[in-house]
Parts: sequence; structure tokens; C-alpha cells
Amino acid sequence: MLTGPVIEIFDREKFLAAINEAVEIEPGKTAVLTIEMTDRRLPESAPFPAGVRDSLLSSTEDLLSMARDSGIAVIHVLSALRVVEANARAATKFDSGWAAIGESVSPYGPLPDESVQGQDGTFKPDLAVSVTDSDFIIKTKKSLSAFYQTDLDWLLKALGADTVILAGSSTNADILSTAFEASCRGMKVITVAECVASTYGQDLHEVGLQQLGRCQGWVLGMDELAKKLPVSALAAQGGAA
Repeated sequence: MLTGPVIEIFDREKFLAAINEAVEIEPGKTAVLTIEMTDRRLPESAPFPAGVRDSLLSSTEDLLSMARDSGIAVIHVLSALRVVEANARAATKFDSGWAAIGESVSPYGPLPDESVQGQDGTFKPDLAVSVTDSDFIIKTKKSLSAFYQTDLDWLLKALGADTVILAGSSTNADILSTAFEASCRGMKVITVAECVASTYGQDLHEVGLQQLGRCQGWVLGMDELAKKLPVSALAAQGGAA
């Protein structure tokens, strides 16, 4: 059993404030990654605490507007499993274990079905956030990391990006896995606090943010991020304090 004493989060406020203040963002070398921001992953019934899904979508729209106004590339990464692949996942020890006790991995309810019907694995992107002609879409993600089995690394190199700004679901899984891989590639990894959420529980969301901010890169609030972007982005937000 995963039991033990209540864990208190160490106070790293001064350290985090210092590194957040110092980090710089060069729009031409930066890309925003939205991860699993799809209608399949984020339906109205998605398993999140009350209000979190709507806040996540709204904040991410603000982030995308800021990025586009600043000349930052936007890349949407989404996954879809063929039915045979979804069945194979369901048969794993992890998924079958949850099924055996009749519960979901999420404490908030059942996870939505992410499978697609096409045998060739192709599908029309069902993004839950806005997409412009200048955005890039990667739809070959099969596991947690946005890098694994996709051409994300190739695209980032083509764009000349050495910094990624992360948004999406889930904080402690897809976001954290992507952050690990990006940092292993020597990239600067920034997560926007208001633009990530977790279906695994608010506790793992908070732990994920601590890991992301103290080890994998930086966790910035929207206001902190806006101050590091060109004036045009600040104007688009009505001016950040």
C-alpha cells in the first residue's frame, strides 16, 4: 500500500522567484506546445475538479494569443489510438488492474475514449483550442511524451527552437514526461501554471508543478510570462501588471 506520513512540500519560494525572474524568452527560438488539448481528451465530462477544464481551456487560449502576437511558433501535439492499440493498452497490467476493481485511474471519474476508427490511424484533428494557418499539428503521439514516436524533435530543430512552453493535460503525466525529454535534449522548459491540469488528482497536479519548477525548468504564471514577451503581447492581454 502507498501509505505513510503526510508529505509537506519544501518551501523553495525564494529560489523559484529568483530563477523565474532571471529566465529570458527569445520568441524566435521558442515554441508553445499544447499537449492533448482535444475534444476527445477534454469533453465537458472530462474527469477534473469542478471548473478546472473550463479554466484550462480559457487560459490556454490566452496563452496562444500571446504567443502568436509575439511571433512564437505554436505546435499542437495530440494522440489517437487505433482500436487494436486501445485494446492492447487496456490489457496491460496497469489498466487491467484498475478495470478489475471497477475504478478509474482518475479519482474524478472515467477517462474518455481516445481511440479512432481508421485502420491507417489517421483522423481529423479534434482540437479543443483555436488553430491558425501558422500553427503546426502533430497527431502521431502514442504514449505520454510528446517526443516519443513523433517528429516533434525534428520540427523544433527546423524552427530553430531551443525553448518550449508547455500547456495541456496531464500535469504529472504527459506534461512531465515531455518536460523530461525536452530537458534531456538541453532545451529550456517553461510550464504555464494556469495552462496545465491533471486527471490523476489535484495532489499529483501540485507535485507535478513542484517537479517541473524545481527540477525540469520553470513554472511561470500568465502574468510572469507576459512580462517577458514583446509589448505587442502585453497589449493583447490588456497590459500585464
